Amino acid sequence: MDASAALLAGLVAGLAIAMQVGAVSLLLIEASVAAGPRVGVAAGLGVATADLGFAAIAAAGGGTVGAALSSHEADIRIVAAVLLAAIAVHGLAALLRDRDRRADTPVGGTGSMPSGGGAGEPAPGGRGAIDAGARRHRAAGAHYVRFLGITVGNPLTIASFAAVAAALSLDGPVAAIAFAAGVGAASAAWHVVLTVAAAHAGRWITPRVRRAVGVAGRLAVLAIAAHLAFGR
Repeated sequence: MDASAALLAGLVAGLAIAMQVGAVSLLLIEASVAAGPRVGVAAGLGVATADLGFAAIAAAGGGTVGAALSSHEADIRIVAAVLLAAIAVHGLAALLRDRDRRADTPVGGTGSMPSGGGAGEPAPGGRGAIDAGARRHRAAGAHYVRFLGITVGNPLTIASFAAVAAALSLDGPVAAIAFAAGVGAASAAWHVVLTVAAAHAGRWITPRVRRAVGVAGRLAVLAIAAHLAFGR
């Protein structure tokens, strides 16, 4: 298969795998609803970066990589289940702490209203705006790294890409690079669309509903972790 056909195959494979609803997708939606489009897109690009790396490994190793992973599938599933369960429990604990903190906060808050803006809003062009921008930038970077790590924590995705790559009979390194690039581009495009849509939907829901979405997402991730650990 030449490079152009390999690129197209990578786009199709990347989109098909990225669109599967799983723990990562649920966590992405919850993060986007809670933190907004900038953080959501950064998280989605973290997932896409991992998919790109997986596809590159699969294209380079082909069926050999898939066979090696299959021989350790049970161990990998346990590790992935423990990782997802830890993420879900940590998230639930954080939501509970946030609820308790809100319950202890007097109605109306304790801070004064900043000059030049509404409650809790920094004055336009002031130091508060600069600090808020820096915090958003750090949050986006932290979510990128977090979701990169979450996705890498379940390397069974490589097996899916390896099966496709082996079936395609890629012709040389150029075709392998094109395949990996197609996977990365498709994954990035899908996750950007997903997170932006979730973030904009989050603007129309109340904080209580937003917290409920967070709890439901974490419980779903716990269920997926249990399935990985005990399912067949």
